[in-house]
Amino acid sequence: MKTVMGIISALFLFASPWVLYWCLTRHSVEVAAYTVLGWVILRTIPVVVAASPAQRRAALQLPAIALAFTLTGLISHNGTWLLVMPSATQATFGLAFFRSLSSTPLIEHFARMVKPVLSDGELEHCRTWTKIWGVYLFVLAGIGLGFAKWASLGAWTLYVGVVSYVLVGVLFAVEHVIRKIQFRDYSRNPLDWLLSKLFPARSSA
Repeated sequence: MKTVMGIISALFLFASPWVLYWCLTRHSVEVAAYTVLGWVILRTIPVVVAASPAQRRAALQLPAIALAFTLTGLISHNGTWLLVMPSATQATFGLAFFRSLSSTPLIEHFARMVKPVLSDGELEHCRTWTKIWGVYLFVLAGIGLGFAKWASLGAWTLYVGVVSYVLVGVLFAVEHVIRKIQFRDYSRNPLDWLLSKLFPARSSA
């Protein structure tokens, strides 16, 4: 059930800009707002039920942001507030990267899921890239705000629904390639195989 909800959540995340575009062009701000409200409530209930008391506050953070902007758009009859939501979400994730620097950097947390023991160089890499991701997400959020404020609805939809995901994927790829070249720790996938041929693992000697 958890996997199914995760798939549904991901699909809605990708589809939401296009749903908003359809609602705002074919219907009204009210229809768009109620659509978002319905989804947020429906998606939040199982997350809160499944979360432990310690995780509940974090689980409610993004739904609370979505509800705040949706209700503001509904009350003001201004669809721009709905368009700000993706940028607010990205900025929240960016802030989470920066906050993690005070304890375990988020990139280190993810890295230890794959490789529990990290070298000093890898730890420094994780800290540096946690900062880079924080800045990058804030930049993407700022661009999204610009599109929400000054661009057409179609341009905003294209940026939020396609371009921003491509840009996130680009940074994932850049970090992966840099990490593999720097540490030569390859996995069994086509990209790592190619990199291992171009940049062979260093001899233990």
